Amino acid sequence: MIEHYQGYTAMKRHGKKHYRPIGKHPFKIIHNAQVVKIDLLQQFEASTGIILPSGVKNNLCTQPVPFLGKQLAIMELQIKEN
Repeated sequence: MIEHYQGYTAMKRHGKKHYRPIGKHPFKIIHNAQVVKIDLLQQFEASTGIILPSGVKNNLCTQPVPFLGKQLAIMELQIKEN
């Protein structure tokens, strides 16, 4: 699985080498984010039937995953409207 729960939002230091979590909300670290983005783009292309140029793919892959998902959803809605 790509998303792993990686601890808490804040850590408090105890001694020289020990840390204790003080935050309440666990956060996720996405490993292999490039793979996730490419997978999102491939799913988008398969669902819409439109093949994006490589330059567009490269530009989209530089964006954070949540923004990429929103942009692809907006693009899909615009395609369905037309």
